[in-house]
Amino acid sequence: MPGRQVFSHSTAALLWGVPLPPRLEEDLRVHVAVPAGSTRSLAAGVVGHVIHPDRLGATTLAGIRLSAPSDTWCQLGSMLDLDDLVAVADHLITGGEPVGRDPALCSRGELAAALRRHDGCRGITRLRDAFELAQWGPLSRRESLLRLQLVRGGLPEPVPNLRVLDAAGRLVAIVDLAIPAWRVGIEYQSDLHRSPAQFRADVRRLERLADQGWLIVQATSDDVGADGRVRDSAAFLDRVAARLRSRGWSP
Repeated sequence: MPGRQVFSHSTAALLWGVPLPPRLEEDLRVHVAVPAGSTRSLAAGVVGHVIHPDRLGATTLAGIRLSAPSDTWCQLGSMLDLDDLVAVADHLITGGEPVGRDPALCSRGELAAALRRHDGCRGITRLRDAFELAQWGPLSRRESLLRLQLVRGGLPEPVPNLRVLDAAGRLVAIVDLAIPAWRVGIEYQSDLHRSPAQFRADVRRLERLADQGWLIVQATSDDVGADGRVRDSAAFLDRVAARLRSRGWSP
């Protein structure tokens, strides 16, 4: 690949480990960008882009030339809907920090600066709206999309990956999505939780949360699909609302 070319758009996002909708994760085409004034790639299987140098954000990852995380997010403005742009932004500013894993790929300030650089680009209005909705804390696309659904359904905004402590300050559990004012939480139980050891660990965990006064709504793939979308959002929101009302919450 010539020196002026970098991987961009969804290709750069996947190289950064960003969660994308299945349609983009399964797309075998490679997105390659060059700075304005250069000839875009016309190779088979390549989607070529010409980008202003200030918006290219060229950097390297393990020796691979690609767009920087914040600029990659802005490039996705023309490819993703609002909710998926929020999920990408959540991932970029969170990383694995809530559970002590990989640091965030960029800061909220870096996203804001990228928005200014990309002013006028395709999807800029969606990007600005997504920036306002982005939040530190989610560890998966599923958590980000579910958080948005809860807020749009008129429920209190949940805190992603809240650390629940006991009276002595010891960690009891990290709740996927928590509404601490009413001690109601939402936990996603995937098929990975079906092993005997994991099942026992989950039961102990839920019991310890109950000891601390928490009510947990358990979600499965029947509620939230593999693509991260809530399957029957009205029914699921009703379940969460019922737990909240039992604690004294009212819309």
